[in-house]
Amino acid sequence: MRYSNLDLQFITCPTCKGAGKKDKHESCLECGHLGLGVFSLNRFFYWKIKFNKKIVKFNKFKYFLNKVFNIILYIFGVFGAASLVFWFLKDGNIESFSKPYPAILLFWLGMLALMFAYYRASLKKSANMIGDTTKKILNQTPNNWSELKQAKNSFKVDVASGFSQDALKVIERSFTLADKLGHSKVEILHLLSSLLVESTIKSFFTRLNVDQDKLKNKIINQLSLFSTDDLRKNDFSTTTAALASISKSKKSNKDNDYNPNAVQSEMTKYAREANLKIKNGGKRKKGKIITISNSAKKALIETYLRICMQDGKQVEPLNFLLSFEIYDKSVSEILYDLGVDREKIINCLEWFRIDKEISNRKKFHGKLAKFKPGGIMDRAYTAVATPILDHFSIDITKKAKLGQLDFCVNREKEIGKVFENLISGKLGSLLVGEFGVGKNTIISAIAQLMVEERVPRLMRDKRLLRLDIARLVSGANIDEVQERLLVIIDEINRAGNIILYIENVENIVGIEVGTSESLDLSEVLSGAISRNLLCCIASTTSQNYTKYIEGSTLGNVMSRIKVNEPSNRQAIQILESKVSSIESKYKVYFSYNALERIVYLSDKYIHDKKIPQKAVEILESVAVKVSRADKKNKVVSKEDVANIVSNITGIPLVKIDEDESKKLLNLESEIHKRMIGQVDAVNNVASSLRRARVELREGKRPIASFLFLGPTGVGKTELAKIISEIYFNDEKSIIRLDMSEYQHIDSVKKMIGSADGVLGYLAEAVRKSPFALILLDEFEKANPKIMDLFLQIINNGRLTDGQGRIVDFTNCIIVATSNAGSAYIQEQISIRVDVKTIQKGLINEHINKVMKPELINRFDGLIVFKPLTLQNVADIAKLMLKKIEKMINSKGISFYAEDQGIMELSKLGFDPAFGARPLRRLLQQKVENVIADKILSGAISRRDIIVLNKDGNIEVEKARKI
Repeated sequence: MRYSNLDLQFITCPTCKGAGKKDKHESCLECGHLGLGVFSLNRFFYWKIKFNKKIVKFNKFKYFLNKVFNIILYIFGVFGAASLVFWFLKDGNIESFSKPYPAILLFWLGMLALMFAYYRASLKKSANMIGDTTKKILNQTPNNWSELKQAKNSFKVDVASGFSQDALKVIERSFTLADKLGHSKVEILHLLSSLLVESTIKSFFTRLNVDQDKLKNKIINQLSLFSTDDLRKNDFSTTTAALASISKSKKSNKDNDYNPNAVQSEMTKYAREANLKIKNGGKRKKGKIITISNSAKKALIETYLRICMQDGKQVEPLNFLLSFEIYDKSVSEILYDLGVDREKIINCLEWFRIDKEISNRKKFHGKLAKFKPGGIMDRAYTAVATPILDHFSIDITKKAKLGQLDFCVNREKEIGKVFENLISGKLGSLLVGEFGVGKNTIISAIAQLMVEERVPRLMRDKRLLRLDIARLVSGANIDEVQERLLVIIDEINRAGNIILYIENVENIVGIEVGTSESLDLSEVLSGAISRNLLCCIASTTSQNYTKYIEGSTLGNVMSRIKVNEPSNRQAIQILESKVSSIESKYKVYFSYNALERIVYLSDKYIHDKKIPQKAVEILESVAVKVSRADKKNKVVSKEDVANIVSNITGIPLVKIDEDESKKLLNLESEIHKRMIGQVDAVNNVASSLRRARVELREGKRPIASFLFLGPTGVGKTELAKIISEIYFNDEKSIIRLDMSEYQHIDSVKKMIGSADGVLGYLAEAVRKSPFALILLDEFEKANPKIMDLFLQIINNGRLTDGQGRIVDFTNCIIVATSNAGSAYIQEQISIRVDVKTIQKGLINEHINKVMKPELINRFDGLIVFKPLTLQNVADIAKLMLKKIEKMINSKGISFYAEDQGIMELSKLGFDPAFGARPLRRLLQQKVENVIADKILSGAISRRDIIVLNKDGNIEVEKARKI
């Protein structure tokens, strides 16, 4: 793996402790100034280069002279070009161009200056390149420092030789920073601080949404823990004061640009003050040198080895970050506090690598594409024209040559298997994977590699053509289609430079064209492959492979290559490869967090498509939306992504705001506004919903699942409606099933559908409304096979319907109600037994007779509803009358109910066996029906007052006429 732990075993000289020197001048005789290093890749890698004030000043002076010299060369070149223009305007005689006129001479000297500047730039670019480490230098690895010291110089690699000029400048700045601070060693924090001035590092942390001022301040706070050379351990006040002053001055800096010189100036001031406290008269001891700490050396060596293993050419500043995080715990803690973990660092590093590779490939690809024939002919002019094939196919290599194909990421394994098949003589490769996993992208990558000639010899100087099956079979009868295919195979065989790609190859298996007769074109194709007449790559889905191809002749001659859905990390990197073009197209900006959110939400909530297709579609959709938004800052946020996915799925995914948090925290009181009594039931449900809303649950299970137990009419269904309204913001988001209709074995087909095309009620309802409450009334009456289905749903959060499609239940709440044991509940409540004891008795004596124990135990909560009291029924009556009042008020009529009248109706509507159900019918009869009759007869008009009197009857108080 590119970013896996290398687990390097460093060795350190016991004499010099890794420094490579005993003192300022004398090298360590034990290790021969090697100090610390590691054996890897047939070499010994160590850090040799030393820095001091003189070296740093000399390097700065050298950089300055080089810059000045380059400027002079470019100016001289410009003057040369200007002299040519002057000569042309003054003389302009082409015959005198070769004569030694001063202007002409100046022009040629200017051209020489520009060429020399170009030569110097190329030398600089090729300087400090990582060498070849594949060749073995020694037959036996040195076993001790003495043997290592005497080994060939080619065996010992100074990793600094592979660092770019920018990377070395970072190390020089860190040395200067440590020196100004009075620190005796350059630590990783000094390197990280000096790294922040690099433009690529700034871009890196911007992509990660890191507040760079906070990052700098945290680094400064950590650096304050280091003392000056001779300062006592308990005296950090001056160094801390210096760093605090710098941090304060940073806030007043308008441009917020990090100025290392200003930092070093402040550090120097306070370090000098600190040294005045030292007994040696305020002067630093002469001969004291600044060295690079062992942890910093290890980080630099590992950085070099990572680039070497990736076949890189140079170590750049961006490559430091991963090793810094490994070898300095404080760096990882600083980044973690800013919301950055190792996973994000790796993926963001990969983002920059991918962008660089895409840029380099465009240049490299463009150069190589010039040598790739654009027509049907190969470079040897031995190919034969293929007019029929060209008519029924699309030239993918031509698209690759013109740069019209997407960049492929993380498919090296599948591409390698295609190449392995060809090398081993297998001319048929079949890519098997679901729609949207990237099969066509793999083919695009193969075409690009063919243009660049980075393919096995068999595929070089070839054309990759995609056969258009729809065009092949359109408007033709069986004989004509077969004839076309045979001609195409013959043309491919004679041309000798064709590789055929067939997308959805199952379309030619058992195909019927024009008549009732059947023509299996796959037999023709498999015969041609087996006789080595053509080289073919095809693709199909897993389901179609099993249904049409597995075990067939075509399946036998083609090697199956499984194309899996990429992991979330791979999907993020695939999106990273798309971002540059999308940002350019829509003028928006994506952060890493936005990409991470796209992959997470699409994977969790969209199940009818596969990654990366669904993630790429969301990427472009959110870019379009943000580009059209009326705001100056076109940065895509995580909320923008959540809104897009919410629009697609109907699931509210926006971050919980303060109002919703308060609502969830006070969920019990919200429920009791509509729910009378049942305190224990409401508390259990509210707690489960709060856990689910902050995702403290298993990701592969439904949001919550409850089994409501109790007599009829006590509020089980009403509580389910309240949950739906509060959690899903819509009381209508309920999929209700009467389980008494699912008592037979055939009910399974009724619920999930069948292979013959019959759609299942539950499967289709959840597919259309994945964010809903599923209410299972009288669950105990369902067939045991139906109960087994729900055991699977509660366990895994998904179900396979009759057509073999996956239905996702992870965004559903499941509420099953049951009247089993109702008499037992009433009996135990009447003798004041506590609810927990009743619950245990229900499970052990009643529920286990109608449901399997494993199903009972999988519910998140077994909620026992108590029988209603008369006062409960009276309170319910008040809620029902308020609903009636609201409907009447909308007509301009007032309503008033006396408490005594409510109690009279409650007594009439109270039945311990049926709870509040009789009350609903009673209110319809005694209140709603009477009011409706009076309105229709004209006895009640606008502004009248309807009164429910103390006897429970309806009276009308007429309003005064206007």
